[in-house]
Amino acid sequence: MVDLENFSKRIAFLRKERGYTGEQLAERLQVSPQAVSKWENGKCLPETALLPALAEALNCSIDSLLTPRELFILEAVYTDGQTKIPVTRFVNDMVRDNVLNIYVNMPFIGASMESDRLKLLTVKFQTLNGIYFTYALQNENLVLDKESVCYADDKPFQVIGAYYGNEKEYSSAMQKMGHYEYFKWDEMAVNHENFPSNTASDDTEYLTLIYLNTDGIHAISCPENNTIYYGSQHTQLLLRDSSKCILKNIMRLSWEEGMECPWAGALYAAFKFMGEPYAYHQIMGMSGACYRICFTDVWDFSCTDALVSYDYAAPLSKAIGCSFRIADRLEKQDRKAERISIMEDIRKGKPVLAINLRVAPEWGVITGYTDNGNRFLCRTYFDKDVFAALEQEDSRNREDWRTVFEENEGYLFTDFWPFILLHFGEKADVSSPLDVLKNSLAVFADSFYAEENRQAISDRISAFRSKVCHASNCRIEYNAVNAFGVSTEKLRKEQISLLESVLALDEESCGLAEMLVELL
Repeated sequence: MVDLENFSKRIAFLRKERGYTGEQLAERLQVSPQAVSKWENGKCLPETALLPALAEALNCSIDSLLTPRELFILEAVYTDGQTKIPVTRFVNDMVRDNVLNIYVNMPFIGASMESDRLKLLTVKFQTLNGIYFTYALQNENLVLDKESVCYADDKPFQVIGAYYGNEKEYSSAMQKMGHYEYFKWDEMAVNHENFPSNTASDDTEYLTLIYLNTDGIHAISCPENNTIYYGSQHTQLLLRDSSKCILKNIMRLSWEEGMECPWAGALYAAFKFMGEPYAYHQIMGMSGACYRICFTDVWDFSCTDALVSYDYAAPLSKAIGCSFRIADRLEKQDRKAERISIMEDIRKGKPVLAINLRVAPEWGVITGYTDNGNRFLCRTYFDKDVFAALEQEDSRNREDWRTVFEENEGYLFTDFWPFILLHFGEKADVSSPLDVLKNSLAVFADSFYAEENRQAISDRISAFRSKVCHASNCRIEYNAVNAFGVSTEKLRKEQISLLESVLALDEESCGLAEMLVELL
């Protein structure tokens, strides 16, 4: 005998649970809204022919509608935190005499999921005591009865399960999650540093979180080296788009801004973004690049760049207490590992410096990546003309304008794979001002006599002569002295004499620098 009162309450409850209005359920069943109202008010039962469609709409079996129960499965989902398979009807049918006892695995559940993530079953159920939530991991037993009291959605947000690993090997991460909950951090970087990695696993690992909010129970799975963040006022967990990460508001670079050395200019832009208090002139001075003594022999003597002809990063690192890692002319088979390293730095909020990003081999800043790291974004000294063209009023509707300013945060794509990269490392103690001065002067002296395929000016004055003698209508610049290419031998001799005088002054300065280093 059907208990009409319990039947009517169950229909009304399940209709609301499934998100139907009375009119919507009536439309789906092709009956009048008045008929649904009569069922829910206990005035009559649906016609027998309607029961299969009604059970289908309410996602339950006919027996569970008609048979009195004190344990009712409202929702069951088999998931790996990424893919969800509804199994409510199957789990509800497993309830026997108000007891559910099932072994959670794919063959038993009847679901198929190709993934190496940890899998689990989430359940929302109703007893006479109320509505509750629970979960069971794969290869665990889930046991419920009419007296079961589990998690309730009486809080805006709570994490009820946390695991790091994969379906083969995993461990609890609830203790670590306690730190995030306590400090109310906005996001979690999922990696081996922040979460315990299993020593037995060489495969990809995931952070799997099970949490409750006012919308019910949820599971989310984040692969290592990606990020989970809080949404909806700290009541929801979401995955950052791992295919794309862009560091916003890194300044533009240009030669007309008083930063003529692209290496130092790129460093200044990166430091400014990271909140480091170093000006361009400080970078030039602390590194020793300001003396502009050492050049690569195939470059013009007017070049103000650094790191190619002399390692100015080392003294700068010592001065500011920041280590650098330099990747120099990597073989093609090493690019994959370096690409991953660049992406990891970007996700940590660290720009990467590099040579040969756009147009010509000069230093610039890698500011982000798209397409899972297959494309990089950058700032370089060659961007000004592109931006001037894009920022004209008539170009605002163009596809390239939208790509640069709406999709890529105002950055341009790189043209080439760089041949030297500089990564920011760990912080250490900074040098004293006196030590910074001594190191800078030592660089001045050392670079004046540079060897090992570097062109030390003291040994290569003939290169100046060769450069000037072959010059015609071209401009040569050495420090603050300009020399213009001319066609007469007399003027060429004057230019050489002028440059030799400058060299002599630099040689004298070098001697003074060496003496100061000894005295300080």
